[in-house]
Amino acid sequence: MRGKMSVAEMTAARWRLAFPIDLGWRNVVFAVRTAVAAVVALAIAYWLELQDPQWAVLTVYLLAQPTAGAALAKGAYRVIGTLLGATVGLVILALYSQAPVPLVGAIALWLALCFFIGAQMRNYTAYGFLLAGYTALLVGLQGASDPTHAWHLAFDRTAEIIIGIACITAVSVLVFPRYAGVMLREQLAELFGQLSHYGAIALRPATPFATFAALRRVMIEAVVKFDALRSYAVFEAPDMRADDAALKRMVREFLRVLAIARGLYVRVEDFQSEDAEPIIERLRPSMAATAALLDRIAADVHAFEDPRRIRRELLAARGALKSATRDLEAMAGRVPFEPLAEGVLILRRAGDLLHGLSMVMVSEAASLRRNQRVAVRPEKQAPVVPAASNMEALLLAVRSALALVLMSVLWAATEWTDGFNAVSGLAIILFFAVNQDQPGKLGFAFLLWSAIGIVAAYAAMIFVLPWIEGYEALALFLIVALLPAGLMAGTPQYAWPGIAFGGFFVSEIGTSNVLQPDELSFVNAAFSLLFGMGICLVLLNLFPINSLATRGRVWARTMAILLPAAARGQRHERAIVGEIVAMLAGLLPRLSLDRQGEEDFLRGTLGAASTSLELGRLNRLRRDADLSSEASALIARFLDQFAAELESLPEAGDTIGARVAAAQATVRAALEALAALQLEPGALAAALNVRAGASLRFIADRFDIDRAFLVRSFGEA
Repeated sequence: MRGKMSVAEMTAARWRLAFPIDLGWRNVVFAVRTAVAAVVALAIAYWLELQDPQWAVLTVYLLAQPTAGAALAKGAYRVIGTLLGATVGLVILALYSQAPVPLVGAIALWLALCFFIGAQMRNYTAYGFLLAGYTALLVGLQGASDPTHAWHLAFDRTAEIIIGIACITAVSVLVFPRYAGVMLREQLAELFGQLSHYGAIALRPATPFATFAALRRVMIEAVVKFDALRSYAVFEAPDMRADDAALKRMVREFLRVLAIARGLYVRVEDFQSEDAEPIIERLRPSMAATAALLDRIAADVHAFEDPRRIRRELLAARGALKSATRDLEAMAGRVPFEPLAEGVLILRRAGDLLHGLSMVMVSEAASLRRNQRVAVRPEKQAPVVPAASNMEALLLAVRSALALVLMSVLWAATEWTDGFNAVSGLAIILFFAVNQDQPGKLGFAFLLWSAIGIVAAYAAMIFVLPWIEGYEALALFLIVALLPAGLMAGTPQYAWPGIAFGGFFVSEIGTSNVLQPDELSFVNAAFSLLFGMGICLVLLNLFPINSLATRGRVWARTMAILLPAAARGQRHERAIVGEIVAMLAGLLPRLSLDRQGEEDFLRGTLGAASTSLELGRLNRLRRDADLSSEASALIARFLDQFAAELESLPEAGDTIGARVAAAQATVRAALEALAALQLEPGALAAALNVRAGASLRFIADRFDIDRAFLVRSFGEA
């Protein structure tokens, strides 16, 4: 563990809180190269005499990403989406250019289809489909006012966007490139250290829950960021594409460790009683030694440079825990059963934690060290879980289509000359409504900083541009003026505000080499754009759509299929853990852990993953020839009954509370029956009995700790 911060470190920390924008040299480079890409894109659009050069600049900022892989990924999908959308927009325009109602209806249906597909995708695959809908909307509605020039409009819009893509991609790859693959390795090392520190905290009973929960939240955010980097990295090199499955497995390994550590923390925290004191005395040395090792690994910035040494240390620590477990098991029949089972459970979960950390190291070596390939046991591919359920995607699609229709009706009814800008603003904010449970938060920030960018552009038009002559001077001014936007865009928590500010500042400042400011037109266009954004935010708040249905689907599959399969031994428990955490990984970016219901879902899903491990252990244990026949029969009856009770939960309806209580009583009864068995003290059968009791104790804990998840109340705020 690090010591107290120095005065300089404390001063730096206070400065970062007061001014959270990243001023590191990499972010400064990112800001400068993004601004340069914007002015180059604008120059090319001027040179080609395209109709709306500002779209090339806006594209640059919409694509601004700190890594080359992210720029390539977003650029590739944007090109595909733009070409597809422009083609569809032209087809619709050719069919209905003189019929406004069918025209709007066809565009709305296409937009709905794109949102339906995009809602079930992740990262930039979803972005590509959304852009296909947006481009068709722009081409179709803007081209309707002058159908004879629709082809020219579509060509210009496509060319402007592709110019912006080419410019930002070129600077991202050529100017001090930052590769997602490199960042992956850095983040892996950082995450491994955090996981080790997290495990050390879980082993210390005096750790406040707030400290533990705060660290877990930080780590969940880091896992989400890692998964996004993984999706970008596959665009950088063939070896990254080949290793994508291994990198996905890495995300599951992270979540497995989080699940184990959380259960361990809760068990250690509650393990305090007079009966347990002799057992605690035996536990303390092993727990202290394991926590010290994890702290030492967490503080070792070079741990990933010597994975074999780290794995040897983890293996040795696991051996020491197994030895301590055998010592505890030898006390069977001489000390109270339940405290002894708890002690065995703690040591066993600590061993699982060390094993999980070892598997993280093995997976890292297998995925990122192709020249020194490390053999790793193959794992069945976890199912691909859509980002949204079919029903959620359908509701999103219907809402987007209705929003477009309502805005188009308002445009037609008022004969608003700037109605197209309002529709465009509405469509932009609709992007935030896909795969986001709280789109209003990001959408409002985007609207606010778009407005600030537009006001700044107006001020520049009035006070700066009249004094500028020639494109070279304009370019220099724009590069300097856009630096704050680039610095914001490169700071994760301010990325969208930076993109909005930079994009709309440079796109609204003027698109002609000859300054001809028209204040009334500028104000009308700006108002209509922001009005459309605001109307969309109102609609999103009036008709919210979230991932509750998807969470319910994950819950139902976990309770009715996966956990019963573990109880009956139909699948290996580690494969079941992999599937549960794979489903959770797909939902992580959408969970807001400051909302109690979503925190309950996260904790409960991690608890269910750990429960599957214990059910699998019980299933194997009941077949052990050294286990007493009474205990074997008791465990077999419990597993069959418990599996049946879990299977009934999704259909329980209003009786789910009573069904959960019945399942809890089943676990409790099995645990008490095991404790009541009279076995020879110190015998192997008694030790195996204690192992079974440890698993049952863990499962019993879930009914108190994760009750909100079990009774499916995680949809509540």
